Amino acid sequence: MGVRLAMKKELMGLDNSGMLTADDVREHLANSVKKQADRGFSVISKFNDTHSRLVSGDATRKTKLEFERHRLFKEVLYTRKSVDAWLDSQTN
Repeated sequence: MGVRLAMKKELMGLDNSGMLTADDVREHLANSVKKQADRGFSVISKFNDTHSRLVSGDATRKTKLEFERHRLFKEVLYTRKSVDAWLDSQTN
């Protein structure tokens, strides 16, 4: 993790909050699907597509990912519980 990202996460107060940045979600997904290398790329690709839509404001498509925008940094943050539920739906 870069210094900028570490400082930004510290300023956002994400430690022990249950909220994840997009980079945290990608890392979590990669670690969770290590055993299924072919599946891992697909899952991360689907997340990137969903994240891009949310960032651009196109939240018309229903997703199991619960998110909120940080009030100061305006970054999309995901709940750990919804990320795990979404991962289960993608891998089953």
